[in-house]
Amino acid sequence: MRSKTKKKPYITIFLIILAIVIALFFYIRFSIKKETDMLSDTIEEEISKLLDLSTVKYNYTNVVAYKDKKKFNGLNMPFTNKGFLIKYSGYIKAGVDLKSAEIDVKDLKNVEIKLDKPKVLDNVINEEDSYVYDEKESVFNQLKLKDLYDVLVKEKENMEKEVIKKGILTEAEKNTKEILTSFLKNLGFENVKIVFK
Repeated sequence: MRSKTKKKPYITIFLIILAIVIALFFYIRFSIKKETDMLSDTIEEEISKLLDLSTVKYNYTNVVAYKDKKKFNGLNMPFTNKGFLIKYSGYIKAGVDLKSAEIDVKDLKNVEIKLDKPKVLDNVINEEDSYVYDEKESVFNQLKLKDLYDVLVKEKENMEKEVIKKGILTEAEKNTKEILTSFLKNLGFENVKIVFK
């Protein structure tokens, strides 16, 4: 009888140790796999970014007032006014997509490159630099996060149209020509022709 009772604690301890070892094995195995996947995603993202040549960056800061009220049959309803002021900053980058580049090396001194026309590559509002002031709302028309989101999306679109009117794409084209011409002349080409399709 004594020998059977002595074996039970050893079996229990052995099973606990085995369970811990198996748990550690699975924990380490799945932890390492997750880190590897994250690293692969990041590398792929960086490689795709290198295919864009950003040649102009336009920084901006704006203040916009948002007001909203409910109407019934064209008449303003009382106690439904809401609004806020928001100050935000961001940037717009323009340049060319190098994936579509066609390079024609005529000889050791002459080269021609055909590129798609410049476009806006990035349009970002820095959310950390956004400040909301003078918030007003009513019981019947409360402020929502969607109101702020809609205002910022609209402002991004407006800023993009504005900088295109101001000539950011023309500036990007000029800078692209200068950068690529300088780069190719440093490689030994004397005549560099860059054409935008």
